[in-house]
Amino acid sequence: MSDVNQSPPGRPVPSAPPGPPAHFAPSSRPEAPAWTVKARPVVDVSSRILCLVIGGALLVAGLVGLFTGVGQGPLITVLAAGLLLVIMPSIVDRIRRLKFGEFEVHLVRQIAATARKTAGTLQALGMEKQLDAYATIYTELRGPELKAVRGEILDRIVQRVANASAVEKFDKDEVRELFFTGSPIVRVLALGLMEGDLSLLDSEVLHEAISRSLTGNEQYHALKIVRNGWGRLGPDERTRLMTAIDTNRQIGAGPDRKAVAQQIRELAGSSRIV
Repeated sequence: MSDVNQSPPGRPVPSAPPGPPAHFAPSSRPEAPAWTVKARPVVDVSSRILCLVIGGALLVAGLVGLFTGVGQGPLITVLAAGLLLVIMPSIVDRIRRLKFGEFEVHLVRQIAATARKTAGTLQALGMEKQLDAYATIYTELRGPELKAVRGEILDRIVQRVANASAVEKFDKDEVRELFFTGSPIVRVLALGLMEGDLSLLDSEVLHEAISRSLTGNEQYHALKIVRNGWGRLGPDERTRLMTAIDTNRQIGAGPDRKAVAQQIRELAGSSRIV
């Protein structure tokens, strides 16, 4: 016998009107994360501790080896391995930050703020990612021991944009504005554009870059432009630039800058126009 109440005979059971589908409340119980997610922080901390412990032990062993009869070759290997293990966690952190773009420098976007046409030309030439990468690395490399590397990166930026301005026409007013309103990297980039196309030469920019340069690299490239564009300068511009060169003591601090300055003096002392 059924427990369900029966309808009277001959009378159909009315069907319930169709309604919206039932919505079930999601379970308030959170899903357990995968074991790899749980294990990742533990592995990360454990590996850091292990690197520090082993690295420290190797450094101690190396220091002890200095006062014993250990050969120089094995001793250097042990010390190098220990030092590498000790600094490895910080290196990994730096790589992760760069990977996630935390310190990424958008150089071409900075240029677009004051020189839209210049930025557009660099983008059209496919140089945006390359210049941004150079600027990011330059920004990350801090410390006096990395000064030479930073200078090399600026030289590469100058080379790239000089090649670009040799085949594409850039706006002279924009290049001037870039220099006077830009960061140290942008100032050097503006000089690179002039270096590739001497029709962009601006004596006011060159005087500023020689007299009040923000980097030695900037001063060096300004001197190169003066030398290469000597024939484009008027008498008053030459005199003013020569005064800036002769009165600036920083030029003598760099052998390359000193050599270019001497070449300019030779041009100024001769009647030959280059």
